[in-house]
Amino acid sequence: MSVSHDSRKGDKIYVIEGFIAKPYFDEEDNFDIMASTRLDVGDSVEYIDWYDKYVGDNLYKNIQYKHHITGEILGAVETYFVTEEVWNGLLDYFKNSDA
Repeated sequence: MSVSHDSRKGDKIYVIEGFIAKPYFDEEDNFDIMASTRLDVGDSVEYIDWYDKYVGDNLYKNIQYKHHITGEILGAVETYFVTEEVWNGLLDYFKNSDA
């Protein structure tokens, strides 16, 4: 299932791969991972919309979302997210499997 195709504004979507949602750089322009905003596997955010982003010749489908704690509107590549239905299916699978 595709988050961009199957989600509507306000839907809860889940992170399936952790990532830095908002990097922080100090006054000397050094990256500070401890001060950066991170989303981890299992975190949920509110779906807002999707948009295309070009990086060189490559096209990426990005998801615009509302951060669950800060309320900020941020964006990230669609492959970091799944719908609530898919998330619940993954939970059931791993709870009931011998993996």
